Amino acid sequence: MLKLMLFYLIWRITGNPILAIIVLLVIYYVVDRRYIGLLPSVTAPFRRWSRMSYLRKQLQINPYDAPVKQDLASAYITAKQYRKALQLLEELPPAMQTSAEVLYNIGLCHLAQGDTATGEQLVLQALAQNDQLRFGEPYLSLATAFAETNPQKAMEYLQAFHTQNTSSCESYYRKATIHAQLGDKLAAIDDWHRCIETYQFLPNFRKRKERRWAVKARLRLWVTRR
Repeated sequence: MLKLMLFYLIWRITGNPILAIIVLLVIYYVVDRRYIGLLPSVTAPFRRWSRMSYLRKQLQINPYDAPVKQDLASAYITAKQYRKALQLLEELPPAMQTSAEVLYNIGLCHLAQGDTATGEQLVLQALAQNDQLRFGEPYLSLATAFAETNPQKAMEYLQAFHTQNTSSCESYYRKATIHAQLGDKLAAIDDWHRCIETYQFLPNFRKRKERRWAVKARLRLWVTRR
């Protein structure tokens, strides 16, 4: 009802229903980006493309610049272009490929492309070198990769993640999803609540990143109660 009233008001002001719809969509996008965070950023892909374009030009000038290759591979991973990222990472000097950071990124690319056996092995090698790498993020990546095919293993990785990081809304949401998948409704509800409670105590700069998981947890709780 509120949306219809707002649409009607904008229509009266603009005199054009199509323009009113466009204005309403812009308003919804701005509100979502500021207070909800479910919609993706419109400007982020352009910033990412600009960064990748710059790095590719740097490689054309010096094809053997390993740090630039690593930066471009990280940009490709962010853009979910895992095949391109893996190719660059495998071109790095052997000394760099054995570092925990690079091992994790190579493993992440394999996980994302469905090669969970190789990906798991490489990520665990990275964690063997640095078990606090990225505040436990590799454990969360492993849990995500095995959530559907091996939920028990995914739960073990989530528990390992929580020994290092208890302020991730995503981890509690994913844990709740696995509990629901295993038929443990009460445990799932408890984890959705923990997801929301964790979000409430986060500093503002973290809330923007974690907000979508808290919103999704609220929606799941609302559906469960119906």
